[in-house]
Amino acid sequence: MDDALTEAPDPSVEIRIVGARTPPPAVGPRLLAAAPVAVLGIAALLGADRFRHGEAVLAARLLDQVFSRPAMVPSAGPLLSYETTAGGVPVWAAVLVTGPVSASWWVGGALLAVALMLALWRRAPAAGLLVAGMTTVAVLGVVGTARTVLVVEATARWGDTGFAWMMHTVGGPALMASTLCLCALLFTPAGLLGVARPTGDA
Repeated sequence: MDDALTEAPDPSVEIRIVGARTPPPAVGPRLLAAAPVAVLGIAALLGADRFRHGEAVLAARLLDQVFSRPAMVPSAGPLLSYETTAGGVPVWAAVLVTGPVSASWWVGGALLAVALMLALWRRAPAAGLLVAGMTTVAVLGVVGTARTVLVVEATARWGDTGFAWMMHTVGGPALMASTLCLCALLFTPAGLLGVARPTGDA
C-alpha cells in the first residue's frame, strides 16, 4: 500500500471555519443626520412665540382667501385680528394663538423623536426615517394651522358657543393626537417606506 495514502495529517496544521459576520452599520452618518433635526426640534420648542406668530400669519391669509373673511396680524405677537359682526354691525375681534392651540409643541416633539430614532434605531434606513419624519412634521403643521382657522371661523359665526365647540370637541387636542397616531403608521414595517425593514445601510 502506498505510504502517501496512510500518512497521518500534520498535527501542527489547524483548520478553523469562521462564520462571516456583517459589520454593524456606521453610527457617524446617522448622528450627522440626527443633529440638525434635533436642533430644529429644540428651536421649535424654544421659539414657540415666533412659531405661533407664523401660524397666526398663515391662518390670517387662509381666512382671507378661503372664507373671504378679512384678517390680519397687527403685531409681532401671535394675535390674530379678524372681521365679524355684532348686532349686524361689522366689528374687529381678536384671537390669541396660545400654546394649547399652536402646533409648536407637536412639531418640536416630533422632530426630537425623529432625531432619537435616527441615532438609536440603527436597523431602520436613515432616509426612510427622514422622509417619514418630515412628512409627519408637515402634516402636523397643516392640521394645526387648519385647526386655528376653523376655531376663528367658528367663533366669528357662533361666538363663544362656536369657540367652545371647536376647541373642546372637533378641534381639541384629540385632533392633533389622532393625527400623530395616524402619522405613526409611517414608521411601521407596513408603512409608507417600510422603515423598520432590517438593513445594513447607514
